[in-house]
Amino acid sequence: MKKVNDGHIMLLDEIVMGGKTIGLISQEGIDWGGDKPTYNKLFAAQRRGGPVKKVLATPGTNMFTFQMIQLIAENCVALAGGTATGDKWDAPGDVVTIEGPAQIKTGTGQLIDIKMLSLNAVVRGKLGTSGNLYLDCEAEVITPTDGTSPFSIGMAEPYVSVDNSAVSFVKAGGTKVVRMSSSGALTVSQAPAGFTIVQDGNFLVITAAANDGSTAKTGTITLTLASDSSKTATIDLTQAK
Repeated sequence: MKKVNDGHIMLLDEIVMGGKTIGLISQEGIDWGGDKPTYNKLFAAQRRGGPVKKVLATPGTNMFTFQMIQLIAENCVALAGGTATGDKWDAPGDVVTIEGPAQIKTGTGQLIDIKMLSLNAVVRGKLGTSGNLYLDCEAEVITPTDGTSPFSIGMAEPYVSVDNSAVSFVKAGGTKVVRMSSSGALTVSQAPAGFTIVQDGNFLVITAAANDGSTAKTGTITLTLASDSSKTATIDLTQAK
């Protein structure tokens, strides 16, 4: 059943920056704030009840902060720059500003679609008997120069997508992780013979056992949107002989 926008916006499902989900966010989620607009006010001696003129001086800002706690290399590059070599992240020498369109998907079905977001991230946190490291992120919504709307809030159109639709394994087997995204709850088809699937949040962990046969193994995983079975995404699996 399609969700209806009742105006109650809660929970965080996903943040997408430049078309890619940017990793797991701490349980505090997003803190949306910014600077309030400021005004120049003109007062007259004869008008003691308030100003005779009020003019906007600065329009204020829309900013939000969050902590990205999944510090795998590709997530770090997407938010803070630097380079990734395999699973190693080399941080940049200076703070990097990442700019691009962004989307925030809520647990109540709304999509906040931002035309241009400017984001900075730095490593922070604690290591000890408690605590963890994270990327401390501050993002600011950039107002378009043509005066059009900087962001919109509405119900997300039904969709299902994966970041890798073809996954291959060597003969000895192994494990691969595929990131998935959808506008609502998903159903995942059974794993093909020789493969296992574990769903972990927005990720599918796919494992292939060793292929002891004389032919290559193939199979398909199908993801289907629970509220609209016409919306699907597939992952084709292959394993060498």
